Amino acid sequence: MSNYEQTVFISYAWGGEREEIVDQIDKALQKRGIKITRDKRDLEYKGSIKEFMERIGQGSSVIVVISDKYLRSPNCMFELIEIAENKRFHDRIFPIVLADANIYDPVKRIEYVKYWEGKRSELAEAMKSLDPANLHGIRDDMDLYDRIRDNISGLSSVLKDMNALTPEMHKDSDFEVLYNAIDKRMKKKTAASTAKGQKSSKADKPKSADGGVSVNKIEIGGNVDGKIIIGNNNRIND
Repeated sequence: MSNYEQTVFISYAWGGEREEIVDQIDKALQKRGIKITRDKRDLEYKGSIKEFMERIGQGSSVIVVISDKYLRSPNCMFELIEIAENKRFHDRIFPIVLADANIYDPVKRIEYVKYWEGKRSELAEAMKSLDPANLHGIRDDMDLYDRIRDNISGLSSVLKDMNALTPEMHKDSDFEVLYNAIDKRMKKKTAASTAKGQKSSKADKPKSADGGVSVNKIEIGGNVDGKIIIGNNNRIND
């Protein structure tokens, strides 16, 4: 199993209570032997923000701290959509939903959709004032707004259906439940990777027609009389 598969990422919006709970999670998991990869510590100077976010999207285990700011952040929503599009969304994310994230009320979820529709319309109107030749990079932002608008309702519905517990419950247990869930996920990935490696090792060993081992084009095996067979034509050598 690669180090990358064992990496635990965290996706969150900077500042305030969001930053505070991330620091607490970081500390609680580190003392239990799990290191979190987070942008403020692990994204080097001049490193690509987009590439780092794409890594999060591919992560096997991602803690997602959902807040109102998260649901209105292009970068955070990019990470969430990338996680979802890399499949097994439910298995790979470990959500903590803060009190200001209005995902449990359908009317409030609609407000997030309207927010991103508004951001898209605002950008589309601004783009009309420019020559299309000067929109390099801006179109990427428009594409992202489209992705967020199209996915935010569905993703928030999935998140609200998951029993994320409250932040207070996590804090009171020193994030024990979160740790156990991630540890279980990592052990499962390790077992699957080991089984895959063993299966691959067996599959790579070539066999001869009579059940012996074939090395390149030379077959070394045996026949029913217990005689050794060496050669391409299965000629018997006493």
